[in-house]
Parts: sequence; C-alpha cells; structure tokens
Amino acid sequence: MKKALPLKGGSGGSRHGTKSPKELESILKQYFGYSEFRGRQLEAIEAVLSGRDCFCLMPTGGGKSMCYQIPALVKTGVVLVISPLIALMENQVSSLKSKGIPAEFLSSTQTTANKNKAHCISTWGHDFRPSYRKISSLRKQFPDIPILALTATAVPKVQKDVISSLSLQNPVILKASFNRPNIFYEVRYKDLLDDVYSDISNLLKSSGNVCSIIYCLERAACDDLTMHLSQQGISSAAYHAGLNSKVRTTVLDDWLSSRTQVVVATVAFGMGIDRQDVRIVCHFNLPKSMESFYQESGRAGRDQQPSRSVLYYGLEDRRRMEFILRNSSSRKQQPSSSSTELSEKTLADFS
Repeated sequence: MKKALPLKGGSGGSRHGTKSPKELESILKQYFGYSEFRGRQLEAIEAVLSGRDCFCLMPTGGGKSMCYQIPALVKTGVVLVISPLIALMENQVSSLKSKGIPAEFLSSTQTTANKNKAHCISTWGHDFRPSYRKISSLRKQFPDIPILALTATAVPKVQKDVISSLSLQNPVILKASFNRPNIFYEVRYKDLLDDVYSDISNLLKSSGNVCSIIYCLERAACDDLTMHLSQQGISSAAYHAGLNSKVRTTVLDDWLSSRTQVVVATVAFGMGIDRQDVRIVCHFNLPKSMESFYQESGRAGRDQQPSRSVLYYGLEDRRRMEFILRNSSSRKQQPSSSSTELSEKTLADFS
C-alpha cells in the first residue's frame, strides 16, 4: 500500500478541497511539470474532490496516478492507495519524494481511499492477491470516503465485477480512448524463424541502445534468454519471482537508471513503473489474455514517442497456453463462469 500525504501548508484550498480547473492545472505544473491534463484526468480528479466514487478506465501510459496524486495535494488528510506489487509502490513513492511530496508505503496494512490496478480484483483477485476481494469491507468502515478505481484493462464484465467488489456507490464512470498510435505492433512467427533468440538479439542491436522489456512465460526462459543476450553484448538482466527481493530491487533500479538496457521478465514486471522511454516490448510467449497483452505492450512509448511491440507467435505456444488455461479452470474447485469465459475468449483472441 502506498500512503501519499498532502504537503504541509501546500496547495491547501478549502476544507473540502474545492479547486477550479485553472488552480488544479497550476498544481499540476508546479509539482509535475505538465501544463495541462490529459484524457479524463481532470474529470476523475474533480469527481474524487467532490466526494464521488469513480471508476476510471484509461489507456496504458494515460497518467492514471495523477488522478489520486493531485487530490492528495489538494485535500487535507491522507490518500491511501492499494497497489498489487511492492516494486510499484517503491517506484511511485520514490518519484513523489523526488518532487518534494511526502509519501510512504506499507506492504501489509489494507486500508484505502483509492484502488489502483483495479482489474486485478477481478482477473487476479482469486489467485494473485486473494485479499483484494475483501476490500469492500472498507466501505463499511469509511462510508463517506470516496473510492477511485483505476485500470487500463477491463472488459464490461470485469468492470461490473470491480464496481460490485468495491461496493462503489453510484460511481462516476469515465472511459478514455485506448488508441496508442505511437506504438507499432508486429507479429513474428516462430515457426518461420531459424533461431528466435538470434532474432531478438538482432532486433535489439538494430534498434540501438534503447530501453526494452521482454516478457517470458517461464523463469527458466528469462534466465536462458538473458544469458544469450549478455553473450551478444546486450546489457540485460532477468527479473522473476525465483530471485530474492534484493536482486529484484537491484535489477529494477539498474533498469530505471539506464545501467541495464533490457529486462527479461515474467508478467508482473513493469506494472505501474514510471519509465516513459521504453522503446521495445517483446513477448517471447503468447500472453494469457488480450487484456494482458494490451497492458504489457502498452508499457512502451509512454512519452508518446514512436515505439514497438513485437509478439513472437508459435503454434506450440498456443497449444501450451490452451493447456495452461484449461488446466487452470479445471483445478479450481468451483470455477466461475467468468473465469471460464475469459479462458475461452483468450483462445479465440489468439487463434
């Protein structure tokens, strides 16, 4: 959990945090250096400041964190944020502190006035963070505190699930365009390539020393591909749950500071990480869903500069993913109809 505190004697405002759009833009410029809000940011901020619950669906790189960081500077009291990964919390708190905004994170307490990565409640809620589905109990404890749910990926069924799970009351629902015209999407067929590892290293070399992420389904593939890239003279590091937290933190810090060019990782890496200049995102394996693919590929080009998403697709990958998804549903004692439908949808999306 990340706890963002307003500056002492900072932006101030009335007890209710009422600010005009011009005043909010002034705060945006003062602390974050932007001259105007993007997409539905201002509407989400105004909804929260007026005390309304809000469900906000914005594209990757759309500036979702601004929707709760600005209210934290405007209102008295605290803003509490629940996020799914410690690396995400550390990165955002570090970024806020560098701007002179007091912020801390806790990794065990569960209290909120904001819920970031809201899609995790529905899609990862049963497996990745079971406690996510208990968040609705906070509504009873803090009935008058507005809740803001933010995500870049939520199909209509997931949207309803999130709103229900969080007990949002007559929420303002905001949806922005998901078009990312600066990202060039490409599919490369593994079955037509002599050596996929060599193709990836050639892609990275031909693109120059650019910041990149490569996603793999398995830890062993992360380690193996990292070794290959290093042998090719490409600065790279593996990141997955098999590494201890100290190593993962070092890998993340080195990548954020450009000491490492490429991170080869499992899917959790990069969620909410504030790195604007990622130029290439590769998927070595088929993602588990189209929504996951959008989330992960959308970590490229958050600075709106031309960037690439490259998916390596093979028939064997599809068969393996089909096995994984069907096995996952059958292992659950009472698989929900929604999880079964999501599995079927994934197979249809990538067929």
